[in-house]
Amino acid sequence: MGTKKEKIKKEIFETCIKCGTLTTVKKTDNVIFRSGYIEGAGQLCFMCSQTKKLHKTGNYGDNEWQRYA
Repeated sequence: MGTKKEKIKKEIFETCIKCGTLTTVKKTDNVIFRSGYIEGAGQLCFMCSQTKKLHKTGNYGDNEWQRYA
């Protein structure tokens, strides 16, 4: 069992639907203003939302520095 502080955090903050970690987003925050929220699924943490963005755009940073060569 977790401590009392951990239980309070779980009650206040969202859990990432992909990796299961606690996010910094409060459950009471409006979904319109959330970053990494997927309608019908739930909230992603920062790392999972950035990974999703990279897969969606196909840009992993490799091409970014080629323009300076």
